[in-house]
Amino acid sequence: MTARIMMAVVLSSLTGLAWAQNTSTVKDGDDKATKIESLKWLAGHWEGDVEGDMTEEHWTEPKGGMLLGMNRSVYRSGKASFEFLRIAETPSGITYFASPSGKAATPFILKEASDNHVVFENKDNDFPQRIIYRRQKDLLNARIEGVIKGKDESMEWTWTQVP
Repeated sequence: MTARIMMAVVLSSLTGLAWAQNTSTVKDGDDKATKIESLKWLAGHWEGDVEGDMTEEHWTEPKGGMLLGMNRSVYRSGKASFEFLRIAETPSGITYFASPSGKAATPFILKEASDNHVVFENKDNDFPQRIIYRRQKDLLNARIEGVIKGKDESMEWTWTQVP
């Protein structure tokens, strides 16, 4: 297991406990009540560095029924990866669309939302099946979860807001 994956596992274990707090959430079936504007807390420029691997995520303010995002990781090796992101109001409810490396978008439907926490889910996706964001002041935490070869797996990132 690489050091980066091990760090993600350790971080997910430590921060997982804090995720159980803040119970004023909207859950399955009630997501129509959640409006895209309620996710404005995601907007901003976020950066983090773990052992020389730098990751950044940018989110626009919600307008026109959507937020647009971009994620870029630059690794110690000099290699890089990117992902285009979109959260939009759709007939199915608020939906997170992930386009890693510019590929076709994969939809994840809103399952839970609160003032600083949101969970999107697509049980039919290979990995991840869940995408979770949580904001605490000037920190944004992102976590992906799912099953790989029958085993629960997750990865997690924590970014600081950049002015």
